[in-house]
Amino acid sequence: MVSLLEVAFRFCSRSLPTVLIISLLLLSVACTSLQAYRTESVLLHSTFTVIENYSTSEIHPAEVDLLLLQVAQILGVELDPAVPKPRIVVTSPGRIDRLYSSSSVAFSGHARVAALYFPGANLVLIPYFDRTILGHELAHYITDHYLKTPRPEWEEIAHIVEWKLLMTKPLATGTP
Repeated sequence: MVSLLEVAFRFCSRSLPTVLIISLLLLSVACTSLQAYRTESVLLHSTFTVIENYSTSEIHPAEVDLLLLQVAQILGVELDPAVPKPRIVVTSPGRIDRLYSSSSVAFSGHARVAALYFPGANLVLIPYFDRTILGHELAHYITDHYLKTPRPEWEEIAHIVEWKLLMTKPLATGTP
């Protein structure tokens, strides 16, 4: 008779890459859940954005500006100072989820979300700074305010931006 421990060992020895991937995903989730949030936000202004940071982790406005410029570049858009700046709120996943749930009439297709863009309101909600997550939401902002693309195409555009961000390096400081 084979023990449960032997079965687990055989599974792990044959599928070590799978076990490693699952372990990395669990570690990533654990690190995200360690993120702490304040009751009051730190307000930051940058050239292209306004940031309300409820997280205890720092967010650098210049890095956010460079990301927005890179997303605009990917989408072939030149940022216009006459267009309202996006307001980026770094807040808890629970708060994002509650706001999404209470606005679910405006959004469709997902039971839960990691981040959120409110169309027309210039409002982006993220749980922490991540180029891919924030880049996806900034793609929605640019699509909304610059491209005037029909809403059903927004996710596809944002996923293209995500992929391109993953395949390219961040813009360097001083890049126009």
